[in-house]
Amino acid sequence: MANRSIEVRHHETIPNEVMNKKDTIKFGIRTPLRETDKGELVFLTPEQPISDAVKSACESWGFPDASIFSLKFSEAPGHYVTETTRKELSGKLVTMYYSPTKVCEEIIGKLKSSNDKDIREGLKELSSNASDPTMADVFVGLDGLSYLLDLIEKDKLADKEMGLANALQSLLDIMLLSNNANWEKLHTGVVSKVCSYVNSPKGMDKAAVGPALQVLESAVSSGAAYSQVEKEVTLGVLVTHVQNSDPKVQQNALALVNALFSKADHFKRKTLATTLASRKYRDIVLQYVINKKPGDRPSETNHELYVMQTLFLNLLEERRQTPVDPQDQETQSKLKELLRIAFESDVGNYSAINFETNNLSNGGRKDKSNHKRDYHKLGFMNDSNPALDFATAPPGALALDCMYHLATSHTECYSKIVLESACRASGDECPFAKSSIALVNALCDILKMGEPPGDQQGKFYPFYFQHDKPFEELYCICAQLVTKTWKEMRATMEDFDKVFDVVREQIRRALDKIPDTFESLRSQLNGLTYLEITNLRQQERTTREEWELQAKPIQELRKKLEPEMIELIKQNRLNYLIAGTRFNKFSSLRLTLQKVKGKFWFCRLSNNTKVFHYGECEEKATPLPEELSHKLNVLDIKDLLTGRDCPHMKDSKGKKSNVPLAFSLVTEKETPCTVDFVAPDDKTFDLWTDGINALLGKDMISKEAKKDLDVLLHMEIKLRLLDIEGIPEIPQEAPPIPELPQNFDFSTLQLNGIATK
Repeated sequence: MANRSIEVRHHETIPNEVMNKKDTIKFGIRTPLRETDKGELVFLTPEQPISDAVKSACESWGFPDASIFSLKFSEAPGHYVTETTRKELSGKLVTMYYSPTKVCEEIIGKLKSSNDKDIREGLKELSSNASDPTMADVFVGLDGLSYLLDLIEKDKLADKEMGLANALQSLLDIMLLSNNANWEKLHTGVVSKVCSYVNSPKGMDKAAVGPALQVLESAVSSGAAYSQVEKEVTLGVLVTHVQNSDPKVQQNALALVNALFSKADHFKRKTLATTLASRKYRDIVLQYVINKKPGDRPSETNHELYVMQTLFLNLLEERRQTPVDPQDQETQSKLKELLRIAFESDVGNYSAINFETNNLSNGGRKDKSNHKRDYHKLGFMNDSNPALDFATAPPGALALDCMYHLATSHTECYSKIVLESACRASGDECPFAKSSIALVNALCDILKMGEPPGDQQGKFYPFYFQHDKPFEELYCICAQLVTKTWKEMRATMEDFDKVFDVVREQIRRALDKIPDTFESLRSQLNGLTYLEITNLRQQERTTREEWELQAKPIQELRKKLEPEMIELIKQNRLNYLIAGTRFNKFSSLRLTLQKVKGKFWFCRLSNNTKVFHYGECEEKATPLPEELSHKLNVLDIKDLLTGRDCPHMKDSKGKKSNVPLAFSLVTEKETPCTVDFVAPDDKTFDLWTDGINALLGKDMISKEAKKDLDVLLHMEIKLRLLDIEGIPEIPQEAPPIPELPQNFDFSTLQLNGIATK
């Protein structure tokens, strides 16, 4: 493209008002229908149709009939330019070629031919153009679809040389893209023929298998051909295609299974799910699709697996939305079994329990109070009639099903959970039944049970295809997690909701890592302890706050608040000086600064901040200003010296640790003198030097001042941000200020014909 030259017409041939008009599009046109590769530069105003550009090029190149030409984009996919897509022309080099009508007429002519070569060429050309919606509409409008369907139905393309793959791909593109086509036009003869290609792919073009599956999937999804395809294409055939080495064929086979699954009635859906969940079919999906390396499995295949996973999961929605009937015999049987397994060592005839009356029959040996006690130990809220705990839907009967699965399939684990809870003090136990109901609800919410599969890429969990009851197995693993987290949090019944907030987060975080197996999931959950969740929450909160504080609006707010916070710090320092500080007394002996034992002096600022009062004091005394013998007016202070600059430190050879804590006040009298200090610690030094700098009108530059400023600004900004809590992201730029209106008449309200301001 870079080597192609464009012959540009001189600007004097194009009116200036056209070139300079707002929204005028400038682009280049070339055509392969000329010997030269040079093109034409065209200016197109908003009022001009695209056909004007074609006419202009035809006139320049001497083409007599502009009506048989149209413009196509040169870049892939090379669709025809329409009035809808004309905005994309600006600055591009496009191709002028024969119009869609002329091309479609030529293709239809070849499809109608009795010559095999013409048919092959026509199908090849149709396949390369059918993905263009403009071409698809024109082809259908010229009744080309009927000729294409006739070729497929009458088996004129059985030989792979006849372009069956091109025909099926063209049919798929046209049906999906044309506004004038719908799947009802695909009559039963065509559907049967495509089904036969899927059922018996041997001897036909391998490239046709994928498009054939796609055609059937689209026809079933539309609802037009479900009954016919469901009868003619067996699940065994589709599973065979899942074993195909071509990832595209695998994806299309899974998509057709999902389409048949979603369109089936509830009974057929359950039958299909039972078959697919069997070990034989799961092993095939695992071996040929799931166990591939993630890079070898296309994202489209992952999406189909996610759809299948969601369809399987939603089969449980009926049980989830079904309240348990306390009089149902199956429900009573499951509850009896839960009790028997939990307290098997305490021999009793649990089959004799009647849950409506809590009486015993058939020689049962347990009295009513013992049964209530045992159900209470199992965590039932209605220990007199435990079936009532499942009367609320969701999760309804699904919670009981999961508990029963744990008790019967993982008996040792179930007994351990119940025993651990029963051994705790009253109020500290983790109620198994109540927590199970809450856990099933949490899992349903996290996995979005009951929601249809999304069009976007959803989360596909490989472990879901490793068990015939994957949801129940997931519950069993998470039931152990609940007990473990309850113990780690040292929770009581009052902490029930807090525990499940943590459990939900543990499950979400583990599932976000897409574990391959149930054991991998168990390992992920065990690693997400309560302490780890607490640390992760703190890290995320800190990271989010740091990010928010770097946002441009927050930085502007920080600058605006800074003077106010500095004033607060200044007032704090002055208050500290007013309260005063007791300092150790030092003496210089042979150039060595030494602390005088038992000698102290006190310095404080007057309440009006104009005078320093200082003088000797006792060890624990806090003298009043009038009790101090010396005064120093703030106005007489010329400067503040620190460290080695202080007179009492210049020649000192004492401990170096005292040097950073020294500071002196220099007076402005005729004979300058100093008042020398040695602070007891770094904080006192920072507070006094900050206060003196504030009195002298200088900046407070100590570490303590910077620390206090950061803390105050951080707290104030967090308080201000509470007003916008719930906004997911702070915008980096302020919204634009709208322009002023032409008048302000809207400030006048017209009420009953009377204007009031």
